[in-house]
Amino acid sequence: MELRVRTAKGFEVKIRDFEVVDIRRVMEIEVDSSLDGDAGLYLELQDEWPEGFLVAEREGRVVGFIVVILTPEGEGRVFSLAVDSRFRGRGVGRVLLKAAFGVLRKRKIWYVELEVRVSNSIAMGLYNRMGFMEVGFFPYYYKDGEGAILMKKVL
Repeated sequence: MELRVRTAKGFEVKIRDFEVVDIRRVMEIEVDSSLDGDAGLYLELQDEWPEGFLVAEREGRVVGFIVVILTPEGEGRVFSLAVDSRFRGRGVGRVLLKAAFGVLRKRKIWYVELEVRVSNSIAMGLYNRMGFMEVGFFPYYYKDGEGAILMKKVL
């Protein structure tokens, strides 16, 4: 996949498939976003389902990424979504989500879920605006002991 999009806020990015050479930049964004992944895990997920790993690029530099996976129940799951802190608030997360939803729909996946940190009100606001509903809670979900809210959306 490769498409150029303009976010609702007028910010232009290219959405494309992740390439192994992107891993260093993905990890920089991942660490800056306080996520719990590691490079080995991301590369393994990319090997299992390459279509589910997308990046947003601006002027040749990765500024965000999303990883969606398929659950054993036949649903989609947003494993990870992060945007470089210098590019947040410009609609990059929204266009990454929309692109991932398209990938899931092509596979005839009609539901997607995700977990979000209880303290991440900005992300929860985005997910609510994108049609996700809160359906559960996991205490002590993250490595640092913070809980997560489970959210789900019909595609």
